[in-house]
Amino acid sequence: MTEHRPNILLLLSDQHRHDALGCSGNPVVRTPGVDSLAADGMRFTSAFTPTSL
Repeated sequence: MTEHRPNILLLLSDQHRHDALGCSGNPVVRTPGVDSLAADGMRFTSAFTPTSL
């Protein structure tokens, strides 16, 4: 019997505003690759940085 392992891909980006991606609701920024991953996966929306650039 083969063991089932989940496929996990973690993309971590740093030092940007909360709306710097299209999937975050930015009407100007176009990020179709990240948007499609976010639509099919999970986004953590409660992370904060004290010094975003």
